[in-house]
Amino acid sequence: MSERYTIEYEVGDLLFEFTPTAGFKGDLAVTSGDATITLKTDLTSAKGRTTLIKECCDLHPEAFTLDELDFRRALNDLATHVDEEFKIRSAKAEEEDDGEDEVSDLAPEAGTDEHDAAMEILRSDDVLEEAAKTMRRLGHVGEWGNKKLGFLCAVSAKAQLAVQPSTHAQSSAGKNYLWDKVLSLIPPELVYKRTGFSAKALFRTNMSLKHSVLYIQEVAGSEGADFSIRTLQSDNVLKWEATEKQPDGTMANVEYEVEGPTVIVQTTTRNHLHPENETRVVPIYLDETAEQTKRINDEAKKRAAGKGAVSETERAALCEAWHDAIRLLKPAEVIIPFAEDIEVPTEPIRLRRDVPRLINIIRLVAWLHQETRGRDDEGRILATEEDFEKAIEVAGASFAQAWKSMTPTEEIVYDAITAHVSENLRKRGFQRVHVENALEKAKKSVPYSTLKSALLTLTSSGYLESDAKRGRAGSTYTVAKDAGAAGRIKLKKVSAEAPSPSAIKPESGESGVGEPDKMAKGESSHFEPLAISEDDPGSETANGQEWLDGGSAVKNAVPKPKSTDFKGNGQMARWRLRKDENEGERVDYEYTEDE
Repeated sequence: MSERYTIEYEVGDLLFEFTPTAGFKGDLAVTSGDATITLKTDLTSAKGRTTLIKECCDLHPEAFTLDELDFRRALNDLATHVDEEFKIRSAKAEEEDDGEDEVSDLAPEAGTDEHDAAMEILRSDDVLEEAAKTMRRLGHVGEWGNKKLGFLCAVSAKAQLAVQPSTHAQSSAGKNYLWDKVLSLIPPELVYKRTGFSAKALFRTNMSLKHSVLYIQEVAGSEGADFSIRTLQSDNVLKWEATEKQPDGTMANVEYEVEGPTVIVQTTTRNHLHPENETRVVPIYLDETAEQTKRINDEAKKRAAGKGAVSETERAALCEAWHDAIRLLKPAEVIIPFAEDIEVPTEPIRLRRDVPRLINIIRLVAWLHQETRGRDDEGRILATEEDFEKAIEVAGASFAQAWKSMTPTEEIVYDAITAHVSENLRKRGFQRVHVENALEKAKKSVPYSTLKSALLTLTSSGYLESDAKRGRAGSTYTVAKDAGAAGRIKLKKVSAEAPSPSAIKPESGESGVGEPDKMAKGESSHFEPLAISEDDPGSETANGQEWLDGGSAVKNAVPKPKSTDFKGNGQMARWRLRKDENEGERVDYEYTEDE
């Protein structure tokens, strides 16, 4: 039996989901607003289209408001899209073996030391943790969650589950340094690095981008190529037809095709990408706190003193082991047995793209651990609830931030306004100087240019209203709406066989991402507070705070990290407990190096 799959296509307010059974015949679901119609149809049949339009307009006239001509045009567009998808899948099926052979030829043979080192990585309990430890060994400090998320995105093209990242931070924050370390673990034959692109360059590229990573160092260098970038991200293929002069002097149409899936890595100092591109990516916001700056400077001074530096030989060995491990990963389908127990909110609308993206991240985590995961009778990898937890841990903060349409800096500014600007000023009008005073009261430091940009973005996204006046005093603002939670993506129930999960409330069996406004006050949005049982015998606090090496006091709530990195060098974790009078006893966690 051939594999069943669904082709999604949006035209205006209509969302089509077509599951083919034989050519253009299959099950078609049409959604408009809250109404959905599903029936068996033939996309090439005029009678079938007429029946579908009649069903939609008769059963849900308030939702399906398109006139018949526009509806038929939308169905024509759908048929064209499905035909293109069939061609892409057919070409992939023909070339899949050739594409895999190129990487597999470089994989180490069984029985060699290189093979053993690679398999040791793949058989570890937490491959993502090992990747982060290796990057730490290579000199990258902090950003523990971003290391893991970046690595997952980088390997996603090889898994044919491409997850597209965009990395945001101020200049000098370390965007490219992070990606240099992430991509140092990826086989070099799968990585292409470019500074920028002209508008049509991607259409005519000679790079073999299938199952690869395209690293564009700055968005500013590729703005003209926005259309080709987002098309490759969404459709996994680029097709371009141009009229060109032939060697014999005649003119003829020439077709160019670039095949994916390709992960396109972009970094930018801007808070937001082009709106059409932004909903196609998972945003990665770097830690811009003074604490992270101190960690980076301390590391630079330590290595300048000749301490902790990794020799070129050791560096090459570390990276090569990871290259071999990724080369040994085999393509495989992943199913999520508990997928129907994942509860998702209905707003904002970008969840239509984010939920499938999060599901792909769960699949990616399971695929990366394919050596330690079970399989069904058809050889498909079975994702575990632990994979769900790891996906939430790695990508949760990023999704929560995206749903609020705020970067961490914008959230700091907004929180300072709502907490430290008087209610009277928030309603009648306040200026930038009031925001600066509020940030000072909140003990937050935001550079002048960044503050101006944040206020502009908060205005354009509707959180603030502005009179747009210019001059020395600047604009006057009022608070327009509350930055409330978007809801939660959570796992409704946990099986009795599942291990005790770190992000699950034992009494409810819920784990998830969302409610970003519930984060601990005064903490970076990169850290997520996790509820722990109040009757945990190991939960002890002294004056509201206590530092615990190894997490022994929260052993039933948060898994104890391993104390060694990939090479066996000791790295201890610290876990901080804090008392929150409103939320009960909670734990904020952060992995830090205890040299």
